[in-house]
Amino acid sequence: MGPLASIRKLDVQDAVVDVAQQAVRLGRVLVSQPRAAVTRGADGRWMVQDWLKASAEEQPAPDSAGASPQHSWLVGVADARVVGGTLAFQDAAVTPPVALQLTGLGAQIQNFSSTGNAPMRTSLSARIGHAGTEPGTLSWRGSVALAPLQVNGDVKAVRLPLHAASPYLADVLNVAVLRADAGFEGNLQLAQRTAAMAVDVRGDLRLDDVQVQTLAQAEPFKPAEDLLTWKSLDVSGLALALAPGARARVDVAGTALSDFYARMVLDASGRLNLQDVVKSTPAGATGSGTSRVNSGTASATAPSQTAAGDNTLGKPMIHVGPVSLVGGRINFTDRFIQPNYSADLSELVGRLSAFSSERVNDTPELADLELRGRAQGTASLEALGKINPLVQPIALDIAGKVRDLELAPLSTYSAHYAGYGIERGKLSVDVTYRVTPDGELNANNKIVLNQLKFGEQIPNAAKTLPVKLAVALLADRNGVIDVDLPISGSLNDPQFRLMPLVFKIIGNLIVKAITAPFSLLASAFGGGGDELSMVAFDAGSTALSDAAKANLGKVAKALQERPALKMTVVGSASLEAERDAYKRTQLQALVQAEKRRANGAAATPGAALPAVTSAEYPVLLKAVYKRADFPKPRNLIGMAKDLPVPEMEALLLSHLEVTEATMQALALQRGVAVRDYLASQQLPMDRLFLGAAKAVTPDAKWQPNAQLNLATQ
Repeated sequence: MGPLASIRKLDVQDAVVDVAQQAVRLGRVLVSQPRAAVTRGADGRWMVQDWLKASAEEQPAPDSAGASPQHSWLVGVADARVVGGTLAFQDAAVTPPVALQLTGLGAQIQNFSSTGNAPMRTSLSARIGHAGTEPGTLSWRGSVALAPLQVNGDVKAVRLPLHAASPYLADVLNVAVLRADAGFEGNLQLAQRTAAMAVDVRGDLRLDDVQVQTLAQAEPFKPAEDLLTWKSLDVSGLALALAPGARARVDVAGTALSDFYARMVLDASGRLNLQDVVKSTPAGATGSGTSRVNSGTASATAPSQTAAGDNTLGKPMIHVGPVSLVGGRINFTDRFIQPNYSADLSELVGRLSAFSSERVNDTPELADLELRGRAQGTASLEALGKINPLVQPIALDIAGKVRDLELAPLSTYSAHYAGYGIERGKLSVDVTYRVTPDGELNANNKIVLNQLKFGEQIPNAAKTLPVKLAVALLADRNGVIDVDLPISGSLNDPQFRLMPLVFKIIGNLIVKAITAPFSLLASAFGGGGDELSMVAFDAGSTALSDAAKANLGKVAKALQERPALKMTVVGSASLEAERDAYKRTQLQALVQAEKRRANGAAATPGAALPAVTSAEYPVLLKAVYKRADFPKPRNLIGMAKDLPVPEMEALLLSHLEVTEATMQALALQRGVAVRDYLASQQLPMDRLFLGAAKAVTPDAKWQPNAQLNLATQ
């Protein structure tokens, strides 16, 4: 076994020992090439615990009564130095074991006094290595006073192996820190106050070559994988101030993050992996034994609750200067749905201007945000606006864009939520999100889908939605769907969740394809909505009114822009509601036919019926009456009597026959009238169909009509 410690040379100069004054003064002390090892075994025992023999019994404490007071020796050193030192540290009590090697260790203390009330000039330098990597360096130069504790000096650390401390965080973190090289250059000040320590740190912080992995699981399909990595993180102009009785303050002049990667996973339970980086503490759990205090010391330490950083003093004041991001990539996997879905955001570049946790005139300071990158290697993404992540609720006013995102990789989502896979299509999105100081959110999502095409229905799908009809309703003749989804709500409402609300709105939009398809075409109508699905008729008539023609013109325009849609027209009529009106319509038709006959005009299909004047009407009605084949009132000589117009009308109406078959024919004629009018508006007949006409039993609100039904087949 090698030596526990060794010194190549110890040089003491100008030593003075004054026994009477119980004082030792040393002029110069030089320790050359000291070597030492500090170890802790797997059983948790430090090596020094094995150096002392256990006593057979406790020795009683000496009685101090009557003893003369003892005075401590005073020790002073003008100049003490350590050069070329080496320290090996090994700790096998943690997993994996920790091993550090300090080489080139140098230290200097000037004007040391055991009284501790005078500042001492100090310096320290060392190289710190871990696991065969290139050692980092640490240096300190400043002054230290012991009573009270006062520290003031400059620190410079370069590539310190911060990951060496990872095993000590195993009870706190669910991740493994494989690599993290820390650097700092600046000033450190510590000052012992009455009940707490004041801390002031100023300088530049650097964290390089960070690699954080998930922990390997027992299941073979959950190996360890990178969770978070980056090449460099530079925090310049860092200023941290903690003082008793004051709010903590953090200032950062600027931050730069480059070549970073993040792995985000939504697991089968719907939980994001980043939520579990820190282990949760069970409710009611107590701290470790080292943190417990007995009742005797609890009251003594109570005043220290006013120490720096006490939560009762309020949240820290944080001021952050410009932040820049370069070369970022985010990999996302959704294991909540089956099969799993993955997406990549790459080439992320962005910046964020200065922002603060403090409000100005009760208004949060918003930073300018600019972020650009690519999604799935093809789509471009952009976010521009203003944001402050330090205030609650978060303050933001952001506009985002995604262009030409391929939709086929999202097929697993559409299969899960709609019952159909996606064969092709591209997505472009423009979003605007604004949160007011009182937490009110106003958002708009403008979604453009280009050439979206769904495949066949998934067998045994848990849920199916009419996505094909929705696409046919929403897509124009160029295959483009353009919709706006406005959203509003309060972030102060604990029940408010943004993304579920977005998905709910989209789902409602698709369901509306069945429940209210004409409402989806409202933008193409230039107004109107689902009321255009019905064409109203006057009772007993098949003539289209001017209002009906105007509405059908809007429908025809929408269908011209949506060639995938087909129209089925279903006419309806009611014997109970239209009997008398139908008879009067038939009587008017007989009068008009008599006028054509009298004028010698042949009936032309589709030709406008000749108008009958009030002067012509009695003569034409009398002719119709004479032609009618039913018993008529006669005079004494047996000739048909001349009757007033109302009586002739009453007799003719009473002998006109109206049946359910008549109403069925009337309903069919109404469907034909609508279909033919739509055809006259340049709609192909192969997209127009007649449904089975209906003779109905009406309710109180029923009116004569023809229904328009949309479909894709």
